[in-house]
Amino acid sequence: MSVTTDGPLQFTFQLTPEVTIVTNVFGTARNSAGVQIMGGTVPLWSGSMTQGAPKVVVDTEITFGTTTIKQGATFTLTIPTQMQNGQVIFSGEVASGGNPFQKTTVQVAQWPLNSSV
Repeated sequence: MSVTTDGPLQFTFQLTPEVTIVTNVFGTARNSAGVQIMGGTVPLWSGSMTQGAPKVVVDTEITFGTTTIKQGATFTLTIPTQMQNGQVIFSGEVASGGNPFQKTTVQVAQWPLNSSV
């Protein structure tokens, strides 16, 4: 996972060799996030989460190269507090490289409450 800290925080997570998840975290309290599923440089799907609506569901099946993400996958935002870091979790069924679908749950972003703006 890589992170950029100027302005919004940006995290890039390599889900498969062909597909990455890019997360942008916004707000002075770091309580909003946007996610994009990318195939190389091609955006395949995007969604956003806020403190009031912390979960977003992938509403379509996504296929890029040999990677498929089943419809119904989710991203869940946990906002940072003094007691815990903020994070975004991806959970869904993913098939890649000719392998069968596997339930996948991974942390695609993590940041502290006092992360630089």
